[in-house]
Amino acid sequence: MRILTAVSKLFYGVFNIWTALAVTAVYGWFISTVMPQQSLDSAAYASTWGAPDRHFFYTPDELYTEIPNWDDAGRHDYISFRLGLDIIWALAYTGFLVGWISLLLQRIWPSDHSGRRLNIFPLIALLADYCENGLGIWLVANADIRMDAIAWLAALMSATKWSALILAHVILIFAVATVMLKKITKKPNI
Repeated sequence: MRILTAVSKLFYGVFNIWTALAVTAVYGWFISTVMPQQSLDSAAYASTWGAPDRHFFYTPDELYTEIPNWDDAGRHDYISFRLGLDIIWALAYTGFLVGWISLLLQRIWPSDHSGRRLNIFPLIALLADYCENGLGIWLVANADIRMDAIAWLAALMSATKWSALILAHVILIFAVATVMLKKITKKPNI
């Protein structure tokens, strides 16, 4: 618990309006340019099913119906993206969520309130994303060898990532709504 508290406090020290705006700019750039292009690139080899990490959950049967059909260039693209820009993408969305959640929660609760540790929740998505990518790379690089246990683990990491991202956005929405409500209901100084 001490480590989590220390990481949470570190984020409160790192994130201010300027760092939050900087990570928002990187996040926005990825959403508007990098990720749409990657979707187009992956559509060329992954057809309508797409890459496994775009699914909330999948079974090994679904995975092995698709990835053995990818050509070498498609496998290379999938692996290269996950070892390159996807690493930065995960840091960008995590930084966006951690930054804004930190900025908002410090306006809601005092520094000793346990609820302020919610700012580290997006790290679950980051860690699950990196695990999912590592497992996905392993599966795609060896697509001709069926590894159901690894596929189930990769699918579990996908579900964990997406669940954590949804909950992190719920925390962000809660923080925004609470700060706005506090502003609206604040009594004027007389």
